[in-house]
Amino acid sequence: MSDWWLPDNSASKTPGTYTILETGDAKAVLHRPLGDQHPLGFRPSMHPLVHGNAFGKSVTLIDARTGRSRTKMNGQAEIELRPRMAIEGLLLSEDELEVTEARVQIQNQDDWLSPRSFHVERDPQGWPKNVSIHRFAEHVALAGNALISIGDFSVIQGGLSNFSISSKSGFHLYFEKPIPIDKLFSVHLRGLQVLMTLVTGSRCGIESLRFTNDQWNIGGVVPESPRWVDVRVRAPELNSAKINPAKMLFPASSLRWEEQAPRVMSLSNDWVYAVEQWALLLDGRFVWPVARFATAASAVEALDRILNPDEQYEPDHALIERVAKALKEASIPSKDRAKVKGALKRPRETSLEQRIRRLTLHAPEAMRQIIDEPQWNSRVARLRHVVSHGLRSSEEFSQDVRSVQCGAEILLHLLECVFLSHLGFDAEQIADIKRGHPNTSWRKSVVQECFHLFPEVPGQAAATKEGPSGSEGDGPPLAPA
Repeated sequence: MSDWWLPDNSASKTPGTYTILETGDAKAVLHRPLGDQHPLGFRPSMHPLVHGNAFGKSVTLIDARTGRSRTKMNGQAEIELRPRMAIEGLLLSEDELEVTEARVQIQNQDDWLSPRSFHVERDPQGWPKNVSIHRFAEHVALAGNALISIGDFSVIQGGLSNFSISSKSGFHLYFEKPIPIDKLFSVHLRGLQVLMTLVTGSRCGIESLRFTNDQWNIGGVVPESPRWVDVRVRAPELNSAKINPAKMLFPASSLRWEEQAPRVMSLSNDWVYAVEQWALLLDGRFVWPVARFATAASAVEALDRILNPDEQYEPDHALIERVAKALKEASIPSKDRAKVKGALKRPRETSLEQRIRRLTLHAPEAMRQIIDEPQWNSRVARLRHVVSHGLRSSEEFSQDVRSVQCGAEILLHLLECVFLSHLGFDAEQIADIKRGHPNTSWRKSVVQECFHLFPEVPGQAAATKEGPSGSEGDGPPLAPA
């Protein structure tokens, strides 16, 4: 059971319940509306802050939005509150929503970092004889206004009759001055989630989060030791199977945290649009081949726009007038002259082919490991043209989707290479990382099987080899080995 109230009306408490959901976030159910509102006049709303007491623990709900609700004539109700986050341990006011320190674990990070905090020596019968405990090596980096370390979060429990050790790693963030909770989430925690999502190839959220503020005033005084609070936020549902470390984008042994942490925090915000499209491709529920290829192409295009912003275009009005005069003297119809003038006033758009070529320069050898076909850039771009404009040849995708599946894998490989480049790996290092990755050999086999299905580019001679199937319409969908 629990009680809930609005911060400015603590005398009017509402009974209810408090539940931690399987997705990691929290839900409160009220038995009557908050404040002095009558149940029959209740209107759904969003409360910036709601205070409560659940099982003797203080709880602060942030941005609590009304969900499903049901009211009865006798005044009883069931009103769901779905907060963006729930803070357990303190009742905080709006001006106290700042932190100076945070400890967070991101989903799947232990599959990548593989922390080992103990070693068990066994006797000939297999019984533990000796347990040696050692701490997971800490990596520390300064990223903007935050000192971020990767350290040992292992848990040791035991007594006279039982003993357990659980190896875990985590991120510890320190701030010289208090920062708003929203900034903690939008910059630092987002950066860590982006890193783990792109490294593991699986959407990763926050597994556990605690934070504190050494300036919080508790009961009229600032305590000598900061009061830590637990935070409940929604996270993606994960497959229970562990991720094979060999399938990570790059091994944790290649991590240079001191150098790469600032880059992670920077690109997670600078690359927002491209990263969110890329993350969609990593969602196992997003299986439609044509949509996946179109999304991969959009992510590549967006990333190149971010890295290579278009220069401000200033039309040459004198040239436009000279061209218009010459066309008029040549008796070109006014409608056609208007089209030419309009084209000269518009900036020339960089093509997808040019963007792919430009991004490939970050890791040319790594790209050649999966595709070394002449004009592959232009044929991938032509495929996107067919898909996005619904040309007649796109009707073939209803029978054979191998070309768009292959195109999506090529562009994903390109996105991964550019990401590695911006983490600080050079072209040779990226080629070495990709050479040992199982996806590389699989993608190469996909290209060898399917590249002949890509549309030819008008005006270019066919320069591709015939694929092994010899047919463009009878192939099954592709799947990783």
